Amino acid sequence: MKLDFSSMNVLYALGLFLAIGGCNSVFLAEGNLMYIAGGVYLIGQVLVWLSGLSVFHKLLAFLLPAVIFVSIYTITNDNRVREPAVWLIPEGYNGPLYVFLEEDCGQEEKLENEYRLYNPDREGHMFTRFGANPGLVVLPSEFYYTDGKGYRVHLQNLTELQDTSGFNPVWRDSTGQPIFAYQGEGVKGRIGETKVVLEYAFVGTYKDYLEFVRSSPLPDSLPAALGPVVDIFRADCK
Repeated sequence: MKLDFSSMNVLYALGLFLAIGGCNSVFLAEGNLMYIAGGVYLIGQVLVWLSGLSVFHKLLAFLLPAVIFVSIYTITNDNRVREPAVWLIPEGYNGPLYVFLEEDCGQEEKLENEYRLYNPDREGHMFTRFGANPGLVVLPSEFYYTDGKGYRVHLQNLTELQDTSGFNPVWRDSTGQPIFAYQGEGVKGRIGETKVVLEYAFVGTYKDYLEFVRSSPLPDSLPAALGPVVDIFRADCK
């Protein structure tokens, strides 16, 4: 069917534009803006309906935004697999662990049976030349307490347990509470004006973990206290 540029067809073109834009702006929208994007999509569909064109054109306006959406999602979706790591943690350490990646003056990359080797210091920090590590978690990371002489105590990974009643701990704190480890997400962002790429984890009791989750801004943002740590390390690097 050949289209002319009557007012009804202009209405259709505007509606189609809004429908496509509203549907696909979800990739850029956050929070309440997603509802605005949905509203734009609905307005576009209403304009398409009011254009008075055939059912074919209305169906096209309904399906085309979805097709474009799926195409963009397929192209941009990250299907990489996240590399697991062996975390060697100072014996008795309790709290968050931060491994800063892509640091030119950081430790050389070391592997252990295809696992990244992370050995944070007694403050829970490590700077390494390993690159960013996004992707799906297929193989979980492994966590060990170590005395620095090679002796290791394996810590259970909370992400591998369905509930805390399944704990069979090999390490307990001074009150008898079981110690476990938790693998966090990869983070790429800023601490003030300082750009960082890092992986984080947590080791401690379940109560400690809940307090950490409650008080920590991760993964949406980065703790401000990390800023001076990074700045001092990079200043020494120069």
